[in-house]
Amino acid sequence: MTKLKWLLITILLTAITLFTSVYAWLQVSNINILEDISIEVGVGDYLEISLDGVNYGKTIDKSTIGSSLKNFAFTDVTTTDNVNFYKGQNYKSKLAIKNVDYISLDLWFRVLPEQGVAEENIFNEIYLTNKIEVSYQEAKNSEISGTYVASEGKNWMADYTFDNGSSIVRKGTIDKYYAKEAMRIGFVSNTNSFIYDVSENEARGYGKPFGAFDYYNLKNRSNKLKEPTVIPPTIYELSHEYPNTGIMNNDNSQIVVLERIGDYYLGNATLNIWIEGWDADAFDAILGDQILIQLQFITAKHIEIG
Repeated sequence: MTKLKWLLITILLTAITLFTSVYAWLQVSNINILEDISIEVGVGDYLEISLDGVNYGKTIDKSTIGSSLKNFAFTDVTTTDNVNFYKGQNYKSKLAIKNVDYISLDLWFRVLPEQGVAEENIFNEIYLTNKIEVSYQEAKNSEISGTYVASEGKNWMADYTFDNGSSIVRKGTIDKYYAKEAMRIGFVSNTNSFIYDVSENEARGYGKPFGAFDYYNLKNRSNKLKEPTVIPPTIYELSHEYPNTGIMNNDNSQIVVLERIGDYYLGNATLNIWIEGWDADAFDAILGDQILIQLQFITAKHIEIG
């Protein structure tokens, strides 16, 4: 039997506290501003979530979240540090406003451990995990478990011939473009920070000299963009759980490590969601797209396998 199998069996025999999941559902429309948004705890009895660090539960009321986003509509913004967001010409001239130009929510997590469980056996790390591919209609009409960003897409006719990376788009060509291809999800906490490219396509990521970049420069010949010199650290794949163990293969999408405070393990993080203006797919057309977002969180552990 391999060392990894022995390790997982040992953990499963000694860790009584179950790992649990939290699901966060955000349904956003730039036409209707906000159709629906909610956060719920999924499987398990030990994990709770909060928007204020005071009122915890298995769900967060839609109206509570909605009040934070009443003036919200996605616009293209950018960041290199997951903290400071900018918009405007060249994406450096004007500060973006949270929950107006991009989503930024503070989330608190807590776990109540079972009595008698040793501290080293508590699943006290929160992860974003389980990315799935789902169509907009499937996401809208079905209950599907997992993390996804789905968008309906917008038809757009190119008014210039431009280099789109894998192909040349000719003037007059009508194609469908998707906001999900330019979306980012970021988390910042006192233990970790990461930016996740939802498309998982590094080849069409930040600051590429084709796609929206080439189109913009063709349309604005007297005020061309220059390729960015600072590229934000970005992950293109979420951490994966070894099946039914609560053990993750890496800590790439670890959000926060909970700390014992009184009876609970507690931690908080800032969730940011935005359309990345430097993405190769950040065409103006996608700003009118319909977007559905669902996030799955899991309490787990990451153990280095030597």
